[in-house]
Amino acid sequence: MTITVLDPTSGPVKTAFDMAPRPGSLKGLTLGLIDNGKRNSDYMLKEIGRRLKDLYGFRGEVHLKKPSPSHAVSEDAARELAEKAQVVLAGIGD
Repeated sequence: MTITVLDPTSGPVKTAFDMAPRPGSLKGLTLGLIDNGKRNSDYMLKEIGRRLKDLYGFRGEVHLKKPSPSHAVSEDAARELAEKAQVVLAGIGD
């Protein structure tokens, strides 16, 4: 009898990218919040968003919820965040 063992792991994928420039101030900017879909991440992000707005004067927020923690942000959602938010925070829950 022959047994085949499959190894589903892979090595890291190397990619190069330029970091976005940091704003001089957060006052008046829009904050993007990415909810990864885990339980309670929406509550945590809402509270963090509220506190950041109070502390730094963000003018608004854009909320995005991923279908699950294992999914990446879709290209359409990333484009929307880039158009509407100058600062983006990704959060987890549990």
